Amino acid sequence: MSKDNIKIIQNILKKQDNFALAIKLENSYYNFIVFEEMEDWEKGTINLYVHPNHYVELSKMKLENLKELFQGLFDSNKFIDNIEIKIDKDILHENIGDTIYIFVDEAGDMDFSVKGSKHYMFNFLIKRRPFNLHEYISNYRYSLLERNLDPLNRQRLNIESFHACEDNKYIREEIFNIISTFDTNSVKSYSYILEKPKVDPLKTKEKDKFYIDNLNLAIHQLLDKLKIDKNFIIITDRLPVQKNKNKQIGALKKGIKEYIKSNNLNIRYDIFHHCSASSVNLQIVDYISWAIFRKYERNQDVYFKKIENYLIGIDLMTKDREITHYEK
Repeated sequence: MSKDNIKIIQNILKKQDNFALAIKLENSYYNFIVFEEMEDWEKGTINLYVHPNHYVELSKMKLENLKELFQGLFDSNKFIDNIEIKIDKDILHENIGDTIYIFVDEAGDMDFSVKGSKHYMFNFLIKRRPFNLHEYISNYRYSLLERNLDPLNRQRLNIESFHACEDNKYIREEIFNIISTFDTNSVKSYSYILEKPKVDPLKTKEKDKFYIDNLNLAIHQLLDKLKIDKNFIIITDRLPVQKNKNKQIGALKKGIKEYIKSNNLNIRYDIFHHCSASSVNLQIVDYISWAIFRKYERNQDVYFKKIENYLIGIDLMTKDREITHYEK
C-alpha cells in the first residue's frame, strides 16, 4: 500500500509540473510514526525512505507541498506534522567508477546538396557511473508496453527503445522531462556542428573518411574541454557509413592514441559501437542530439531549453568560413 500511495503522489506531482521531485520518489516507501495520540485523532511524522542518490537533495528541500499530498492519503483522524527523509538501506549499492563515459550521436545527413540537411553534427553525452535514472526510464518503457493489455486502449505501443524522431509527442515530452532533471554536476554535453554548404566538396567525396576525420576532431576538442586525465570509454551507435568499416575504426583509434601521446597522458581508453536499443545512454544522447539539431536546422528551441544547462560547449566549426559551395 505504501508504494501504491507513492505512485499516486508521483502522478499528482507530474500534473503540477514538479517532475524532478516525482522522479526522486521512484521506488520509495514510507511509514507513519505516531508521537501524540488522543482518543479520536493521532499526530505523527512520515518517515520517507528514498534511494541514497536522492537523500541529500530531498533532505534539503522544503516539503510543505509533499506534506499536503500525504495528508490527503490519510483519514481526517490522522495529522501529519512533518516528513523525515531517510535512506533506504535495502537498495543494492551501485559501483561508483572513476571512468568517464562518452556517448556519441550524429545528426543530419550526408547529402551535400540542396536536397540534404543544412547541418551535420556530432553530439556527446558525458557521464560517470552510477548512471542515475536508468531504472526510471526502463520502467517507463515497460509501462508503455503494459498499456497494450488495457482493453480500452486502441493504440498498441511496441517500444523496444526510445528514439526522439520516432516517438510520439507524449512520449517525447516525458523523456525530455526526465532528462531535464539530471544533475548538472554529473552530466555534461558537447556539440560539434558543420554548416554543410560551407564544407569543401573535396572533403565529402569519401563519406567514410569525412565521417571519421570529423569525429576524430570532435573527440579531440571534447577531450580538451574536459581536460581529460581519467580513463575513458567512448560508445557510439553503429557506424552510419558501412564502407571500409574496419578502416574507419582503425583511423578513429589511431587518432585517439595520437591525442593521448601528444598530451603526455598516462590514461587508457576503449571504444565500442553498440546498437542504441542496448543502451539507455545512447537513447538519451539521441534525444539531446535531436533537440540541438532542431534548434540549428529549424530554429526551434523548445526542447533545446530543456538540455542546454548540460552543454559545456557548442562549436560551430564553419561559422568563420566565407565561401558557400551551394545555396540551401
